[in-house]
Amino acid sequence: MIDSYAAARLIANRGDLRRKAVNFKRGHDVRLTPELRSKIEKVIVETQADFEASAVEALRNLKDAWNSASLNSVGRARYYEWIYDVAMDLKGQGSLFGYPLVTLYADVLKNLVAGLTHPTSRLHAIIGLNIDALGIIIRRRITGPGSTLERRVAEALREAYVKMRLRVPSEVAVEHKVATAVRQLDGKRPTVVAPELKDTARQWPTGTRLPVK
Repeated sequence: MIDSYAAARLIANRGDLRRKAVNFKRGHDVRLTPELRSKIEKVIVETQADFEASAVEALRNLKDAWNSASLNSVGRARYYEWIYDVAMDLKGQGSLFGYPLVTLYADVLKNLVAGLTHPTSRLHAIIGLNIDALGIIIRRRITGPGSTLERRVAEALREAYVKMRLRVPSEVAVEHKVATAVRQLDGKRPTVVAPELKDTARQWPTGTRLPVK
């Protein structure tokens, strides 16, 4: 699980990944000729390293936002809005650069945090595990559709979304299922989620520490 004691940092401007996308500043003719397809594929290959670097930074921002939401119950909705924005960028860029699992996990993440204000500790923990799963894919540069392990994580995350956001009853302890799937993906055993801390966070993203009462 992500370290909930880590200090929050200033999150990068929204759309950072978008600015590194293919043809963000200049468009192309909508007619996809073989020559145009070849040019686009060449640009994608040449800019893949830029995407991977941006994805690492996006992951750092996701962790910071999640940590800040853990440490500060005031203004929590703002942190989830940042997670939503970063997840949307990752979703849109992942498949384009050969990382469909990034798109898949980011899509579930944006659904988990969409419009979220006061989640339960269990839902917040699952959001952290979703970010962990994205981190594994990004750090290990796992391209393509992945194996059974990666698909099992996606299945567990979707089930968590259905149960905890759509309120569909389930007898399965989804948080344990998600934790087990992510830890197996990372080659580790499930760990106990740290308790939520309050009134100890930095005011994020400005970096001003709140007084402890």
